[in-house]
Amino acid sequence: GRPVTAAIGDGANDVSMIQEADVGLGIMGKEGRQAVRNSDYAFGKFKFVRRALLFHGHLYYNRIAILVQYFFYKNVAWITAQFFYATLNSFSQQTLFDPFFLIFYNLTFTSLPILCYGLFEQHIPKDVLLNNPQLYRNISRNSTMCWFEFLKWNILGL
Repeated sequence: GRPVTAAIGDGANDVSMIQEADVGLGIMGKEGRQAVRNSDYAFGKFKFVRRALLFHGHLYYNRIAILVQYFFYKNVAWITAQFFYATLNSFSQQTLFDPFFLIFYNLTFTSLPILCYGLFEQHIPKDVLLNNPQLYRNISRNSTMCWFEFLKWNILGL
């Protein structure tokens, strides 16, 4: 795909650049608030941009990548058993699981793991991420959302 561009500006002269970029970051500065009003994300000081990109950006990408793959894994694991049961059952619409378990499975394995993972997952400490910007290189190449990882999660689901 095409690269995603980000523009950072702090004044009215940066508004067109911010609007043209895929992601606009506005910094409230001495030049006024025009950049902040036209940006996707606003910051009070420039020093906050570093933390947003290197720390929160890294964790956001990692969490989204893992959770998308988890959804495929969960659905493959759930449907595979029902599919094999249906083949042995001559596709008679007889369900393998009681309807209570269908609801309970989706509630338990859709909401709770994602909630816990989203709240507590931090695979690399904040200080390490902020002091080593080269760690961002792995996610800029989309290393967690590659075909190998996708196939690995689906095979585990089977």
